[in-house]
Amino acid sequence: MVRTATPINFTLDLNGRPGPRSSQLAHALIDAIARGQVHDGDRLPSTRTLAATFGLARTAAVAAYEELTAAGFLVARPGGSTYVEHGAGAAARAGAFGAAPSSAPGAGPSGASGARLRPAAHPAPRQASPVTYDLRPGYADPGLISERDWSRAMRLAASPARSARDAHLELRDQLGGHLRRARGLAVDQEDIFLFPSVSNALRAVAVTCGLAGQPVAFEDPGYAKARLALGQAGAVIRPVPVDDDGIRAQDLRGSDRACYVTPAHQFPLGGRMPVPRRADLLAWAMSGDALVLEDDYDGEFRYDVPPLNPLRSMPAAADHVVYLGTSSKILSRGLRVSWAVLPARFRAAMTGYLDRAGEEVSQVSAAFLASFIATGALTRHQSRAMRTYRARQERFVAACREHIPAARALGIEAGLHVALVFDGPLDDVAAASRLAEAGLACLPLSPFFAGAARRPGLLCGYSRLPETRARGAAELIGLVTSDLMTPR
Repeated sequence: MVRTATPINFTLDLNGRPGPRSSQLAHALIDAIARGQVHDGDRLPSTRTLAATFGLARTAAVAAYEELTAAGFLVARPGGSTYVEHGAGAAARAGAFGAAPSSAPGAGPSGASGARLRPAAHPAPRQASPVTYDLRPGYADPGLISERDWSRAMRLAASPARSARDAHLELRDQLGGHLRRARGLAVDQEDIFLFPSVSNALRAVAVTCGLAGQPVAFEDPGYAKARLALGQAGAVIRPVPVDDDGIRAQDLRGSDRACYVTPAHQFPLGGRMPVPRRADLLAWAMSGDALVLEDDYDGEFRYDVPPLNPLRSMPAAADHVVYLGTSSKILSRGLRVSWAVLPARFRAAMTGYLDRAGEEVSQVSAAFLASFIATGALTRHQSRAMRTYRARQERFVAACREHIPAARALGIEAGLHVALVFDGPLDDVAAASRLAEAGLACLPLSPFFAGAARRPGLLCGYSRLPETRARGAAELIGLVTSDLMTPR
């Protein structure tokens, strides 16, 4: 089947905007969305077509799409296509991305949690390079998946004998066993609900758990897409600063009806929330009948540290913790399978919401993942992947310590990325843009802050960085950041 290019039926104004071309393009696309030239759900042209049409380097188009995807305005779907996320139009018109090219990813549609970026201080080089080092955080390495196990699970999922079985029900049953074995979490399968993404799950949770119009405490810095999803569902986001151990219960208010946290590996700084702080957080939720939204997005990967079971596994947590997980960090984003474990009191409300909304995971994806778990393939894959990720992380962190003395690597105990935090003055947005032009893709840290206090840094995923290329990546980061930090 021949894939046809998506036609470009909108205009982009790139004139008069300071900063690198990728930033100019990102803001021009936001303008087109805000004006209604591009609607929610529209498929966007490929980066190659977009770049050729408007006379840009393809790397600038790739960087712009990545920035808007990280901000929650765009979503990548199987087959390599990029679409405008639902709710993006309202968020763009509300100024969630900012009016100037210094805006940040991650603001909700109300604009209350908008995080502004500083404009780049240095123009990007004219000549762009293809991506040599892909250090974008949040991606697993699908190349580590056993082709034999993958093919077997696909055959089982597609077999005629399965056609009469409920793939969703089977997956919920298998997920219950997986969560018990891998995360020490015993749950009733009737409280497990499936979604195409964690963003979908958070919007549904906000509606069914009564969070619309209510204050929700949110980690600052925090996961931009989650912040946007909750805001789209009507929650009032209240940023709460985190420290090296995550959010503190004493910074929460009695009026907060929920708190969003990533305790296994705080995104983006990477801290692991210790047990006493987890207990304090649960005590806060119990005292005010509030909810803890626990996003365990990459909690199954840890290195040289003892396991910390999810908040949901603590005594009395079942009534106050919503547990969120995804297959995208374990296997592949292309599956589009995520899950939420809800307190039993919300079971009927969520069932009714899903019946009305029609949001559901593909039967094929559900059947595949159920088979992948049932055959033991997922356990084998995680064991193999953890060994590989650990080796890649160790090599990359060692190279960073050698070649980037101005930075500290945070979050090295777990997850799939590290945060390189700089104590000196650095325009991390300009640094990420300069690195993209030089062939290294990563994300700046400062856009993930909603409050005024910022820490410059770079978020670097190592899951797809071979050990033999770690030194080259670190050397390039060191050269670019050193040049930007040198007084002129």
